[in-house]
Amino acid sequence: MSNYKYIIEEIHSGLRVDILLSNKLALSRSSISKLAKDNNIFCNGKNIKPSYSLKSNDIIEIFIPTPKVSPLEPIDQPLNIIYQDSDIAVINKPPNLVVHQGAGVKLPTLVNLLLFHCKDLSGISGELRPGIVHRLDKETSGVMVIAKNDKSHVNLSSQFKNRVVSKTYLAIVHGQIKQESGNINLEIGRDKKNRLKISNNSSSLREAETNWRVIERFKKFTLIEAYPKTGRTHQIRVHLDSIGSPILGDKIYGSHKRVNVLKNLKIDRHMLHAKKLEFLHPVTNKNLSFTANPQDDFDFILSTIRRLDE
Repeated sequence: MSNYKYIIEEIHSGLRVDILLSNKLALSRSSISKLAKDNNIFCNGKNIKPSYSLKSNDIIEIFIPTPKVSPLEPIDQPLNIIYQDSDIAVINKPPNLVVHQGAGVKLPTLVNLLLFHCKDLSGISGELRPGIVHRLDKETSGVMVIAKNDKSHVNLSSQFKNRVVSKTYLAIVHGQIKQESGNINLEIGRDKKNRLKISNNSSSLREAETNWRVIERFKKFTLIEAYPKTGRTHQIRVHLDSIGSPILGDKIYGSHKRVNVLKNLKIDRHMLHAKKLEFLHPVTNKNLSFTANPQDDFDFILSTIRRLDE
């Protein structure tokens, strides 16, 4: 069991305890509410409700129970582990692998592989997503960091929430982008008409910002690097589509450019790769930076495009 203690400063007086703890621990308010309901949150030694209004000099203690044993099955399949220690693991996720279980998701998932390769993964409050502090879409490949204990889980989740983590992606997009670099600042959320899509036609819009720059130009495509400042679902894919340059192979956002301009070439996923991840080690606070080369299919398509341009 992990526990945390906070002495409330005047600036936080009057704030709800669930809001404060959600921000400090990077947990959802529903998770905080469950912890309170299970008598794991105390103020001055007494159990409190999530709605408790904080007072200056209150002493807040929160206890996070040891995760329940996951019923998920460890699966022995190869996994490219770039780095690991007793607190974290960094992997190069292959394409077409779902991160964790959900409705309609078939095994194996990344979590199943992690359970085999890393025996001590975290899961706040017994969640069935051990070690997962961020995610990549099924078809997206690249660098991911995994938490191996509760302390790392809380710290890394907070870094992602507070935008401390620096992310760099590679993408092959349709068309020739005229500018050398740019910024896309477009609020997005779940689409009102199509629940599979994210768009700015949403009743739950959230801030989303992506910077990008051109790496290499081709006759019909452009290789770019994208630097998302926020971490919304499908953010890079939606943002690039919004400027008329959807990612090659994207079945949802590139549908209007689905014509196979690369004849005799099979593209079975969108060409998006998480190239680089920079963050602070959750225990040592040391700056860490990890890079993963694109997968073979990404490189093959890139080399084919170059050859067709000759």
